[in-house]
Amino acid sequence: MDVYASRVEELLGMIGEKLKEIPYIDKLMAIKGVGVITVSGFIAEVGEIKRFDDPKQLQKLAGYAIVTNQSESIKGKAELATEGGNA
Repeated sequence: MDVYASRVEELLGMIGEKLKEIPYIDKLMAIKGVGVITVSGFIAEVGEIKRFDDPKQLQKLAGYAIVTNQSESIKGKAELATEGGNA
């Protein structure tokens, strides 16, 4: 088990060194709770982030269709509630 744990640490170090070659990697690593494994998986799946013109394109790739699904009357009530009014 010690041999495997040592090898994993060695590989994570190598991955970390390769990630440093990516210009924006420091911004991804600065996200709380995100580490080398998460970032390397993200980069492996997404590839070059700069190829996306809009964040919504990346959301679509991830399978997230983030839209508000509510009528105007409900939306108005929700806005009043957030402003401190009673909806």
